[in-house]
Amino acid sequence: MITIPDNIDSKYRFVILSALRARQIQAGSMPMIKEPRHKSTQIAQKEILNGLVKFRIPDRDNNSNEEEKQEE
Repeated sequence: MITIPDNIDSKYRFVILSALRARQIQAGSMPMIKEPRHKSTQIAQKEILNGLVKFRIPDRDNNSNEEEKQEE
């Protein structure tokens, strides 16, 4: 069983991040770790668990303020 890192707030976000990274690997992006397994999903999960994948979770408050500023 995989233990989700502290910087990821839910198991659903972990799955989404893993899927997005796996798609990048399948599209030709080079994996950041050398793994004997060839499944892109497992490689993506290990990269996230090792902290190699950088991501940003947008704040709802910041996005709404930016939209209001653009409307003016």
